[in-house]
Amino acid sequence: MNTLTLAFGTALIVGSSMAATDANAAQFVAADNSAGTQACMAIVSNKPINLAQTMRDLRLNKRVISDKLQCNDMSTAQFASTYGFNKSASYLNLEQQTKTSIQDIAKVSDNTVYVISGSK
Repeated sequence: MNTLTLAFGTALIVGSSMAATDANAAQFVAADNSAGTQACMAIVSNKPINLAQTMRDLRLNKRVISDKLQCNDMSTAQFASTYGFNKSASYLNLEQQTKTSIQDIAKVSDNTVYVISGSK
């Protein structure tokens, strides 16, 4: 019984810390309702199922998104790499640029709002 209580307590702590992390994440806001912006926002979701659904709704394929779509005047590969949308990049088979950077881990929150616009 104690093992079950300990496991539940650990899961509760881990879950609440992950929820706190998401609350402090940067926000991405669509600039308009164009098809390009909708596709870029699907990349921002970083969920392959959402991206696949949006691609189906907009009748786009992976090649068009990879080669023709630009999000905030960046290629989709550069956009996904810059903001760390690894799952979206992997789903689209994008070349993920590897780079090393030092980040201030003492920074508590990132309330930056990014306005996302796709190519027309």
